[in-house]
Amino acid sequence: MSKPSFLLSILIFATFSCGPLWAQSTAFDRADGNDDSRVDRDEFGRIILDRFDCRDQNQDGAWSLSECRGPGRATLDAADTNNDNKISRDELTGWGDRRFDSLDRNRDGHLGVQEYREWGLSDM
Repeated sequence: MSKPSFLLSILIFATFSCGPLWAQSTAFDRADGNDDSRVDRDEFGRIILDRFDCRDQNQDGAWSLSECRGPGRATLDAADTNNDNKISRDELTGWGDRRFDSLDRNRDGHLGVQEYREWGLSDM
């Protein structure tokens, strides 16, 4: 493969696999909507509901077992308070509030970078 073809391949891969390189940011930066270097309960809740909307593949307003892959199964078990094997937006919001409280170790109503990292992307 020629050098220009190789470089073009890398550029195409980077663009389609992870978006434009100049638009990348950390998960914390994306969650911190007001850029105050911390994530408050409302910002955390928006992240939770954004994930809900992305995973609700059939758009029925609930996550079913088939929509909760991998670590999402643990979230289903923890959030499904009425035991119908689905998570509604309200159930997920309640789970998100409990999760926020468990991560906010210093009880200041905000998650710093380290507290947010403890959540990780595997929780959902």
